[in-house]
Amino acid sequence: MRRMGFALGALLVAGCSSNANDVLDAWKAAGESPSGFTDVGEKLPGGKCQAGKVSGLEATVCHFDGAEQAKKAEEAGWALIGDAVGSTVVSGKWVLVVADPRKEDPSGRRMNALVKAYQQKTR
Repeated sequence: MRRMGFALGALLVAGCSSNANDVLDAWKAAGESPSGFTDVGEKLPGGKCQAGKVSGLEATVCHFDGAEQAKKAEEAGWALIGDAVGSTVVSGKWVLVVADPRKEDPSGRRMNALVKAYQQKTR
């Protein structure tokens, strides 16, 4: 019984992570370079999150059970950004938190490109 539980859990995680991988693939297709994305658990309350870097920017992508939960997590996303320049974007059951703490994107063009590709993939 325990093995079956682990197998079901692995399938659930794989299902969620494939969606996050779809976002990473969308960024790659847009010419961005995501790297180091790992599971970070509930970085936003109630979400299944992965975090890493995309073209020098810090990004966290979280999936929620429902759009209402995602919207409620938006405020916590702004708290993750802190004093850095950044954005928190809710799209359906997804939340993207992207920050530029090292000021590598002064024009905001890279951040804007990331947000657009994310929104197209998660609608």
